Amino acid sequence: MSGLEARRQWLAQRHAELLAGLRARRDAPTGMPVAASEGAPVLAPVGGGSGAVGGPGREVSAPSARTALLIVGGVLVVVAALVFTVVSWGRLGIGGRAAVLLAVTACALALPRPLRRRKLAATAEASAAVGLALVLLDGFAAREAGLGGLDRVGTAGYWAVLTALTAVGAAAYGWWLRLRLPLPVGFLMARLPGLLGTAALGGTAVDYATAMIATAAVDFAALYVLTTRAAAGHTGFRDRLGGDRTTTVLVKGARAVGGGWALLGGALAVGHAVVAQSPAEVMRAWTPLGLLVLLGMALCRGFRTLPFALRSGGEGAAVVALVVAVGAGLRYVMPSGWAVAGYAAPAALIAVGAAAACAWSGRWTKPATGGPLAPPPEAAAALGELVAASTALLLTGVGVLPKLAYALIRPVAHGAALWHDGYPSHWNWQLAPAPLLVLWLFAAALAAMAVLRARAVGDQHTDRLANALHNARALAAVPALLLLPVALGLPYGWVLTAAAVATLAVAADVVRRPEAALVPRLLMLAAGGALTLLWSSADRAAVLAVWGTFAASAAVLAHVLSAPTARPLARATARAAGAFAVLALGVEAVAAGTTAGLPGHVTAFAVLAGAVAAACAAAAWHRIPGRDQVSTAVEGTGYALAVTALTLTAPHPGALSLALAVTGVAGLAIALRPDRRRAALAGTGLLIASSWVRLALAGFTAPEAYTLPVTAAALVIGHRRRTSTPGTGSWPAYGAGLSATMLPSLAATWSDENWVRPLLLGAAALLATVVGVRTRLQAPLVVGSGVLVMVGLHELAPAVVQVLGLLPRWAPLAAAGLLLLLLGATYEKRMDEARRLRDTVRSMR
Repeated sequence: MSGLEARRQWLAQRHAELLAGLRARRDAPTGMPVAASEGAPVLAPVGGGSGAVGGPGREVSAPSARTALLIVGGVLVVVAALVFTVVSWGRLGIGGRAAVLLAVTACALALPRPLRRRKLAATAEASAAVGLALVLLDGFAAREAGLGGLDRVGTAGYWAVLTALTAVGAAAYGWWLRLRLPLPVGFLMARLPGLLGTAALGGTAVDYATAMIATAAVDFAALYVLTTRAAAGHTGFRDRLGGDRTTTVLVKGARAVGGGWALLGGALAVGHAVVAQSPAEVMRAWTPLGLLVLLGMALCRGFRTLPFALRSGGEGAAVVALVVAVGAGLRYVMPSGWAVAGYAAPAALIAVGAAAACAWSGRWTKPATGGPLAPPPEAAAALGELVAASTALLLTGVGVLPKLAYALIRPVAHGAALWHDGYPSHWNWQLAPAPLLVLWLFAAALAAMAVLRARAVGDQHTDRLANALHNARALAAVPALLLLPVALGLPYGWVLTAAAVATLAVAADVVRRPEAALVPRLLMLAAGGALTLLWSSADRAAVLAVWGTFAASAAVLAHVLSAPTARPLARATARAAGAFAVLALGVEAVAAGTTAGLPGHVTAFAVLAGAVAAACAAAAWHRIPGRDQVSTAVEGTGYALAVTALTLTAPHPGALSLALAVTGVAGLAIALRPDRRRAALAGTGLLIASSWVRLALAGFTAPEAYTLPVTAAALVIGHRRRTSTPGTGSWPAYGAGLSATMLPSLAATWSDENWVRPLLLGAAALLATVVGVRTRLQAPLVVGSGVLVMVGLHELAPAVVQVLGLLPRWAPLAAAGLLLLLLGATYEKRMDEARRLRDTVRSMR
């Protein structure tokens, strides 16, 4: 007993040592050696090989290397068999050929069983893959050799039968031997028999679509059996598929492949039904579309184990197929031009019905905890129908969008020609009823979905989706309503009047109830106003009437929505309305001048009058508490009008000078406001620019005529700044003013042979220098003395040139050398004096 106890203890200690070594090997970084603990062995690498644990790390794991070898080996075997079949086939007789191929194929298919017994699963899978490939190669070789008259069988039909048998055989073979690879191979190969059989029968695109959808139906039927058996708890069933993980992978792959195959066939059928040229072709397309409808409904309502998204997608595919089938059939029943309505009507009805089903099934109901929406199982069909029908309805809207867009911009195109050429031309404005009906269906469906969503949630004001649907409904309803008179064939004046009245009615409702449902009404107001303004461009009188009316209504809207108690959105709308009112005045002025036949530089003064009126309105609104932001928007838009007016007068200097003077005076008037003192700078600059334009027209070329007003204004402003703001230096106050005249005059002096300019410039520079010394200001001293020195050099230049011409050539060089020597001898003293001069100048203000 004592010996057994000692043996047990030793084994337990050994077990602990081995576990410690394994943990150390697991936790050690790659490339780091694992030192053996005291008494513990050094573990060798798994799978053999030399070196202790922690030796050089492998970049490829053992399973990856094994898989790579098996794949490469299998491919090489198949290639060798193919070469043998194609190249060496003719060297053997019929018996030898059959014996070789059958022997190799039989060996490849028989090897997986003994390999699995020896736990070589990966090798068994590779051998099975090679065997399946050889089966197809055997079929190719048999037909090429004409065994049993197979060469007389059609190619497509022969391969349809062969691929079908191979697919079924591969699935049964993998099931029998419990292999993983043959099952997906057989499932993927099952795509081919239907297509090849259709090709053998000379089928059309409809037949191909039918075959694809039927194949997908068979796939989902097999998938249903598979998932049902797996969910029933059959352990042997799962083991044959390779375990739970392999079963899950196979199921997901089958869903993806089957669903994609069904959608591809459905897309082919839908395309054929849409472009069908006769009722017979449409009826033929009903077969695959009907299969797709049945398959989608079966997936949604019969396969309870499928994921929610897949069930909803199946129902959505069924809805799309149904809409296309109905629409394609109605296309040959309805009048010409109404084909698109045949697709839009069923899509709208299904969308509304699906929205009601979502509301009743609880899909749009928030849970009591306030968390995310919890979709119940029965809501899959309703949600899929809603998404698919809404998408189909949206696509029909895209189909009629070019016609709607043409109807919307037709008056604009005529207006561009009218205002550009100056004379009206004949034009017509028409719209077919079918596109407008589609737009009405879209707006009605949005309205119904918004109402259902709001009732299901209970609080539409806090629900984002309900608000988004309401806003989209408002945007879609505006063109649907305004284009109705066009579709009815009413004259242009009646259409424009109806649009303007509708827009003004919305604006009046916003003014009357500024606190209720502001966003959809503002969207309707913006859309209706934009369309009305664009349509008014087709007639000159309409432009004057509409823009003037809208300017007044925008001013009223800005006044009402800018109340101190208004919400932030209302205040932002007020700012936009105020800016639009000013802009409308500018457009009104340009339109009035153009209609009256006035030239552009004359019309500019009407625009400038609008800018001045905007500045006055902004000053008046600024005094009202809570309306300062609206005042800023109005004032900024007025500045934009002023720039536009100056641009219009640019080709005519006389008008430009007058416009600059008027704008400058207006700028000085704006500077009277306590918060706009800096506008005096802009006003002064504009007045100076006006004087420059006038001087240029008078033929003045002397720079002083242009720079003296700038200098006078700059010196006055700088002096006021120094007196009002203590501590302001002389450079910010007087530097720009002094330089504005002296520097251009100095540049002109060097090219002027007259003595008047140098004399006057020198006197002004001397005066500035004296003033700088007396007041101890740096800017007048430096600018004045510098200009005075340059004027002196200018006056001495002729004499210096004359003297240099009389002296020998070596004299200037000698004088320069002596000067350098003198400077070098007195360097220290001169530097000390220079430092004292620098300090003196710096001490000035």
